[in-house]
Amino acid sequence: MRINIQLHLFVFLGAFLLFTMEPLVARVLLPIHGGSFHVWTTTLTFFQGILFLGYVYCHFLASRLGRWHLLLVASPLIWLPVTNSFSLTLPSEGDPAWELLSQLTLHIALPFGVLATTSVIAQSWFTRSSTAHGSPYPLYSSSNIGSLLGLLGYIIICEPLFGLKIQKIIWFACYAGYVVLAWRCWCVTHQKNTTSSPQEHIATNLKGSSVMYWLVLSALPSAFMLAVSNVFTLELGSVPLVWVLPLVIYILTYILTFSKKQWIPAKALYFLWPVIAVCGACLFYFSTGGSLWIFAVHAAGLFILAMVCHGELYRLRPPPGQLTIFYLAIALGGWLGSITVSLIAPVLFNSLTEYPLVLVISILVIMTLRRSDTLKVLRQHSIQSIASLCLIIIPLLAIKPDEPITGREVLYQYRSYYGIYRVVNNPLSAEKHKNLTDDERKLLGKRDLEHGSTIHGTQVLYPSMKSEPTTYYHRSGPLGDLLDRATTPRNAAIIGLGVGTCAAYFKKGETVTFYELDEAVVNIAQNLFTYLKDSPATKKMVLGDARLQLEKAPNYSYDIILVDAFSSDSIPTHLLTREAMALYESKLKPNGRLILHISSRYYALPGVINATCSDDWNSYYKRQGADNLQPFQTPSTFCVLTRKGEITFEDSRREGWTSMAQHTEGGTPWTDDYINTLLPLYRMIQSRSF
Repeated sequence: MRINIQLHLFVFLGAFLLFTMEPLVARVLLPIHGGSFHVWTTTLTFFQGILFLGYVYCHFLASRLGRWHLLLVASPLIWLPVTNSFSLTLPSEGDPAWELLSQLTLHIALPFGVLATTSVIAQSWFTRSSTAHGSPYPLYSSSNIGSLLGLLGYIIICEPLFGLKIQKIIWFACYAGYVVLAWRCWCVTHQKNTTSSPQEHIATNLKGSSVMYWLVLSALPSAFMLAVSNVFTLELGSVPLVWVLPLVIYILTYILTFSKKQWIPAKALYFLWPVIAVCGACLFYFSTGGSLWIFAVHAAGLFILAMVCHGELYRLRPPPGQLTIFYLAIALGGWLGSITVSLIAPVLFNSLTEYPLVLVISILVIMTLRRSDTLKVLRQHSIQSIASLCLIIIPLLAIKPDEPITGREVLYQYRSYYGIYRVVNNPLSAEKHKNLTDDERKLLGKRDLEHGSTIHGTQVLYPSMKSEPTTYYHRSGPLGDLLDRATTPRNAAIIGLGVGTCAAYFKKGETVTFYELDEAVVNIAQNLFTYLKDSPATKKMVLGDARLQLEKAPNYSYDIILVDAFSSDSIPTHLLTREAMALYESKLKPNGRLILHISSRYYALPGVINATCSDDWNSYYKRQGADNLQPFQTPSTFCVLTRKGEITFEDSRREGWTSMAQHTEGGTPWTDDYINTLLPLYRMIQSRSF
């Protein structure tokens, strides 16, 4: 029993370290790669690939290496201090996904690969030991519990309480403990009374169909987990808090299905799965907002699908002698599923088509598996499954990006590494404007740039109104207060292009430099909208991450810096840290103004801004609600900051601007080392209901 406890602890710690490393590394790399949600999916694909290679090592080499495996376990103790940090350096030209994969390979492939072997190595030692008792499969449950607690511990405890430097130190110390525990487990499982019978570990009577089932049943939940992750991060933000939610659900299903107790009856799972699949598909196709109940439906769909597939994996598990090939197939299937979503889908599809596609394939696979004696219950719900399949496929075939959808004309749709963009002409409502012809309603309509459920820019189609700023940027809103009263020529930097709406505020003789991460956005603004063409100001474009590119600008060169780089409702966290604020301060002229656009449905940021900037800046904010808004105008929140000791903001403050000094609840300032997104999320939940 003592041996069992040590092995369970060894497996638990290995998985805990493995799954705290994932969000930690993604958090470090996020600023370097522009805050894209693809940072997480690509990172997760890398991790699953290394996991597969670790299982390959376990299957073919580990038993032959014997105690030499312990040297491999200890080797990261030398490697980690050298590669324990990433620097904010410009990525090389080329595909950003492959650039990210190369950085991950260079810095963490070795320690992650070692940790990836833990579960299988421990179970191998278990089966070879005469003093260990019971089945080795509960060790897999301990592994998943460690994974789950590692993820939850990171977002609930580690990220809110510690900076990156402290996180790395704690992780390194825990890894040293892992090495000691590995040595101890080797010793207790390889005592003199330990027997090793090679015959009992040889895979016998292994069918190709069994391996195929293992691959498919592990690939589908992995692919759908990343598809749901894309939906979540596109709407909620590219931060660990959001990233790990689908992964937590995914791991939780492994824990539940690989335990001895059946937590949810099979009948309930097979009944609920088609229902949830249809609901998720309908919300994916037709929802236009990011309400939390919508995300709950997507999460429920992931949970049910993973429970069904992982439950089948457990029922189809082999005897202990085929254990390594079983886990090898699971790892390969999970990797193939993640590759399909993170690397292949962005090339093949202009939208998140992988979401409904995985649903369709899942229903087909589950219906095929009904011939198995273990799935008799599915036969009772075959009609339900077929109906669900049709309900998902029909919209998939009917809705095309280049065809009208409920009166909308989709002009352009494009998926890049940094997001999914759709340019849509929206005519006036025929129901509200029955006196107008179709052509008149189109002429008086608008053109939107959509990113997820967020409108990143709107242009009125009527010729005399084309140059008027709209949405968050209209002249009667906070930004109009700040930009529409210039008496002297200005040199401005705008971080985030959108459709170029802000160019409408600048006149002949003025210069405005747009810092834009994604070249696709530049092409959209220049070719499908006319704000840039219509503005008489001198306009410049700088491609790349604004934080990195702005460093190249001359000091004290800008009268205005406007940070408007939100992607849907995600927070550009690396653009709101003290280090970023110091960069902006160095680039502003005396009496210059820093403007922050902080409109968000999910995060209350005034307190964060005050905590981060109160020592060096006078800061004010203005929130314009939905009351008294004109057509093509939306509620918005902006902050304006000026250096202490320079100009004040008294005139504008009297017109509805409020000092940030009243927001003392912001907590610890954000830095490149420390960012806490839980607090602003909690503040927003306190202030409004979703």
